[in-house]
Amino acid sequence: MQKRSRIIIAIGVLLILGTATAQADWFDGFESYPAGGGIHGQGGWAGWNDDPAFDAIISDLQAFTGSQSVAIAGAADIVQPFSGYNSGVWYLTTWMLIPNDFSGETYFLVLNTYAPNGAQNWSVQIRFTGGTITTDTAGGETMPYVTGQWSELQLVIDLQSDLQTFYYNGTMLYQASWSEGVSGGGAVEIACVDLYANNATPVYYDEMSLAPATVSVESKSLSQVKNLFR
Repeated sequence: MQKRSRIIIAIGVLLILGTATAQADWFDGFESYPAGGGIHGQGGWAGWNDDPAFDAIISDLQAFTGSQSVAIAGAADIVQPFSGYNSGVWYLTTWMLIPNDFSGETYFLVLNTYAPNGAQNWSVQIRFTGGTITTDTAGGETMPYVTGQWSELQLVIDLQSDLQTFYYNGTMLYQASWSEGVSGGGAVEIACVDLYANNATPVYYDEMSLAPATVSVESKSLSQVKNLFR
């Protein structure tokens, strides 16, 4: 009777919850900032090396949800530092819009070490230019990118195994060491995300989050779900 009750509970939770999703440790939907203004000095964001000359503008021209996003264009090189992320498995996720008339080369970067005007070490360096995504992180892997619509970027950072995996719209671009990444000899830590325009025309980011990995209930068989409740 007790065993059967556990099965019923497991099925009930499966139907009610679907997928067990992580609560983000950090999230920014860019809705709390004045449209048309810079983001430097707000919400933890700062220009590269704390220099406001590298500020990015909050835009109400595009949004994945809500009414605003951050536009990365021209001199923009904006950083969101993190602290204390040195163990576990993490999802760094965002939505990106590359307009149809995009011109230039723009970058999505993540560092394992970052101090303004101090020690800096890159784990992730991904370039978007000429219709192609290229990673400088692993073996120069490439794939086409989509313009005129929002696309999901997801970086899975497994600090337990010193491993990173990057997905674009659900398709894996590469898998590589986290600490060796781009610069080599880095830390097993998440230090910051960096959005760099490199004098390109605007691209837009929205719904950016850093969240711990959790069990996906809907991907489990009935016997596996039962084990969650023992």
